[in-house]
Amino acid sequence: MNAQRFGLGTFEALPATRVDSGDRVETFVDLERAVDYVLDDCFFTVGQVVGTRKTLEYDAVVWWRDHYRVKFLGAMRAFGDRWQRDRDNVTSVAFMLAERAVRYSGDAESIDAISAQRAAVDVERYCELHSRRAARARGDVRSDGSAPRIAGYWCTYIP
Repeated sequence: MNAQRFGLGTFEALPATRVDSGDRVETFVDLERAVDYVLDDCFFTVGQVVGTRKTLEYDAVVWWRDHYRVKFLGAMRAFGDRWQRDRDNVTSVAFMLAERAVRYSGDAESIDAISAQRAAVDVERYCELHSRRAARARGDVRSDGSAPRIAGYWCTYIP
């Protein structure tokens, strides 16, 4: 599906994977449930931001959900379920995603998949730049110039 098209891969083949998030060890099934909850919360935020200005086309919602489910699950597999600590950051980025999608939809009455994808590119670019700045401030930049990326759940973690 979209995950393969963007080269992000999927994680369904790892049901026994366990992640140590500090307080407790979580199974992959626990993380999948947590990701669904996070996505629901993010879409609630998107709906609040868009409000009555536009409608969201079904294809846009499906694309966002498929795209970010892979990213959020990857972040949770790498760092565990940090939702309680990251909620404000993640919902703030959902706010930005919605505003960008409204902007890209222009005069149209609805937000289509193309506008949703363009907004996602902006959000991911923002997250990447933000995480690089934060890594530089911590002195955590590698010799090749790359930085570990985790800005909430919006960026895919790259070890």
